[in-house]
Amino acid sequence: MVRALILYYLSVKPTHGYDIQRFVEINGMDQWARIQSGSIYYALNKLEKQGFIYTLREERNGARIRKIYAISDSGKEELKRTLKEELLKPIGSIESDKFMIYIMFNKLTKDEITSGVKEHIKMLEEKKDWWQKGKELKVLDTTLKSEILHFDVVINTLEYQIKWHEMLIEEVDILLKFSDGVERVIGKIDFGNLEDVNYKLEDCKNLTEVQQLTDDIVSNPNNLEEKLAQLIQLLRTN
Repeated sequence: MVRALILYYLSVKPTHGYDIQRFVEINGMDQWARIQSGSIYYALNKLEKQGFIYTLREERNGARIRKIYAISDSGKEELKRTLKEELLKPIGSIESDKFMIYIMFNKLTKDEITSGVKEHIKMLEEKKDWWQKGKELKVLDTTLKSEILHFDVVINTLEYQIKWHEMLIEEVDILLKFSDGVERVIGKIDFGNLEDVNYKLEDCKNLTEVQQLTDDIVSNPNNLEEKLAQLIQLLRTN
């Protein structure tokens, strides 16, 4: 998903790796999706070698020189291909980076999203049926409780994955608008300049205000500049 995120970010604007890194950190993706800074810079290098992005220019920042990357035409096609591929991947853990895929939905059409999600739901349902049949065949009066619980955990996990993917289809129009809002925020803020912001959910003093203002920004483009200034101030006071 790091690959898709970088291509998505650069499809919005040319920028440097630290901007993307700070976006990830300020939004908590480094914690709940386990996206680390090292993986971002590794992916940037690999994507450039593959021709999907290129160095637009270099900027000096103190003693450091930052590469400003831009996406190529082939990179835009690769973004769509990668997002379609990610739609078919399973949720591997509670910290799966797939949970952030909907922020990039506006790079796909509604039909592309729904068809991909439906295909994955079918795969999940087939897997759940296989585990249910296995439980029916293997579980006896003498079966260990831990083994029974193993079946139940897998089956229940698959059921919740199915429900989550079904909700993506149900809310697809809302999520497409949300993705448009995320793009507006990325386009307006250089997160690399917010070095004094250290946003952590558990330490946020203005969590309700931050959440309400963030929701308003992504859903309502009116007075965007003013709202973004307010959000940055709230984050800095945390």
